[in-house]
Amino acid sequence: MFAATTRRERVAWRGLAALLTAQVTIYAAGVDDHPVAGLLHNILYLIPGLLVASLASRAPGPVRTAWAFLSAGLLSYAVANLYWWTFVRDLDPEPLITPADPLWLAFYPCLVTALVLVLRHRLPRVSASAWMDGVIAAGAVASLVSVPVLGAIEPAPHSTVLGVVVNAAYPIADIAVAGCLLGAWALSGWRADRVLGLLIAGMGLFAAADTVSMVLLWEGLDVPAAVDLAWLTALSLLALAARQPSGHTRATRPSLWLSTTVPAGLAVCCLGLLLWAALTAHRIPPVSSVLAGIAVTAAIVRMMASVRTAEALGAARRQARTDELTGLANRRFFVERLERELDRPDPGPAVAYVDLDRFKEVNDSFGHDVGDTLLRLVGARMRESLGPEVLLARLGGDEFGLIMPGTGRDRAAEIVDGVLSTLREPFVLPEVDLHVDASIGIAVCPDDGADRSTLLRRADVAMYAAKTGHGGGPVFATGLDDHARARLTMLEELRAGLDRGELVLHYQPKVTVDAAARVTGVEALVRWQHPTRGLVYPDAFLYTAESADLMGRITTVVLDLACRQSRLWHDQGLPVSVAVNLSVSDLRDPGFPEQVGELLRRHRLPPAALELEVTESVLMTDADNALQSLGRLRDMGVRLAVDDYGTGYSSLSYLQVLPVDDLKLDRAFVSRCGVDPRSAAIVHSTVQLAHSLGMQIVAEGVEDADIFERLRGYGCDLAQGYGIARPQDAATTTAWLLERELADRAAA
Repeated sequence: MFAATTRRERVAWRGLAALLTAQVTIYAAGVDDHPVAGLLHNILYLIPGLLVASLASRAPGPVRTAWAFLSAGLLSYAVANLYWWTFVRDLDPEPLITPADPLWLAFYPCLVTALVLVLRHRLPRVSASAWMDGVIAAGAVASLVSVPVLGAIEPAPHSTVLGVVVNAAYPIADIAVAGCLLGAWALSGWRADRVLGLLIAGMGLFAAADTVSMVLLWEGLDVPAAVDLAWLTALSLLALAARQPSGHTRATRPSLWLSTTVPAGLAVCCLGLLLWAALTAHRIPPVSSVLAGIAVTAAIVRMMASVRTAEALGAARRQARTDELTGLANRRFFVERLERELDRPDPGPAVAYVDLDRFKEVNDSFGHDVGDTLLRLVGARMRESLGPEVLLARLGGDEFGLIMPGTGRDRAAEIVDGVLSTLREPFVLPEVDLHVDASIGIAVCPDDGADRSTLLRRADVAMYAAKTGHGGGPVFATGLDDHARARLTMLEELRAGLDRGELVLHYQPKVTVDAAARVTGVEALVRWQHPTRGLVYPDAFLYTAESADLMGRITTVVLDLACRQSRLWHDQGLPVSVAVNLSVSDLRDPGFPEQVGELLRRHRLPPAALELEVTESVLMTDADNALQSLGRLRDMGVRLAVDDYGTGYSSLSYLQVLPVDDLKLDRAFVSRCGVDPRSAAIVHSTVQLAHSLGMQIVAEGVEDADIFERLRGYGCDLAQGYGIARPQDAATTTAWLLERELADRAAA
């Protein structure tokens, strides 16, 4: 911003206004030939330049240069006027060229330079469309103004070439100024603040007065006093522009009406001028034709650019609401449409969530390209089975959504049954023919909710109920029993709990089955520290998490917690290994071994510090991928164990190829080996089998010293159970380990 004007400047501005009023009075009284009138006339020309020079001296850097050029132009014009008034006015005949002419002509480049500098400062960024508008405006106005101005130029009798050039420079300069005026307006987005508005108004009034004066002189007529007043007013407006606050113009949306109609109107005028000249054989100045052609060409380019921009905007709008893979509506459009349907007074809509069953197996078995092709085919077939009033959207992954306006339970069930029927027809893919099943949950407004959030949440809950219930048909939210609702509510709470870090680990030690009972490691057991229900054990939430594909996230959290705790124990001189249980989704993930390696590197742990346990059922679910992942983990040096051995698909054949180090015998056999001879025989034979295969045997469920001694007699390697130590939190387990470490050292 400019500093406040000084007291002298305020006096000067008031004096300028008073002198302009006096000059108007003098011209109105018809006494403009009086010497006092001449003195007043020259003072009025001089004051604007001096005021701008004073303002320029205190303006910020970029604006200071602009106002310096403006003050130079104003002072140059004032000096030229003073010279003409003093030395040329009374000459008869008046010479064609005088020393005042170069001073007058210097005003124009100074003025245009000041305008360009102001535009650069106030409009640091100009769009391509604004530049095109500037070319259209400048070319069109210059062309239209040049026709009457240049057409009226006639060389004076006995004029020289220099005289013709100098006198022609004035109308050419006025034409250029006129073009710059509208060009500046276009560049500013067809909006003008006070600075640009005053500059444009002052320059426009000056060019108009100059043009009228020259045309009258070429016609041999006297120039009226009103033209002189117009010059003085124009110069005062230019000076007033320099007094306004300076700063960058805030980016605003251009006036749509002006930015459309003004360039179009100017282009039509230029085109009309060219057609009129061609049809009537009327000669117009070549410069006018060239300028009109430039304006029309720029308008055509501008129109083409606008069409492309409109197409791009339309495409972007469609893409913002369209799923890229299937071409269906996306989640954003789905939500917007649902909001509109809920705002209508008609009966509320029904909403359905459709989730493809076992789609992850398709991706894992055949690759994502086949999975994407299947999604496109599913979307197209579902769209064909639905009426035009039903909106089908892909919400993400293998999940789709339906909005059925004004639909009750019965009609919604018919629509969804039709979707399920059409999906059960096989899909022909390049590599295989696939059958697809889907789980669908339906929520009806207003029975299941009257607002968007509630309706979608209830439909989602119903869909998960359909997926876990395996009933083969859709599930309505209103048909869910309390148990299912509670279980699915827990699932949502678990997702939130994962984000909030509510999972914790308890640890159960493993010891050698000998007299020393030396601690070799601990098993990490996950718990959920629920904010209201307290400590939740894994059997209450892991099955639900597995069905909702959350086990990958849970394993990631558990591994990180376990490695972090192992690092702390190593730093305390307790180099015990930590065992973590894996799920089937972990072994299906090809990047899981790299994830484990990254965790070990991040926590600076040796591979032997981590042991991974898998159950027989997990191994048999996807044996090929499981063997591949386990082999890569074993190559890294991570210990592997088969957990709950004897309760699943116990098979000697797979034990031959499994890259595992330990067999963990299930507690069902260990806890009964003291009272059940068959259980004792199983435990004894399993120990011998494991040793013959080069594996360690770990007995789970050791409840008392008697069982421990029996296992010792069988040659069992390791044991864990309540008789040794219960699972405890990290702090309690650490204290227990330190106590055992001290006891072992004392015994040694």
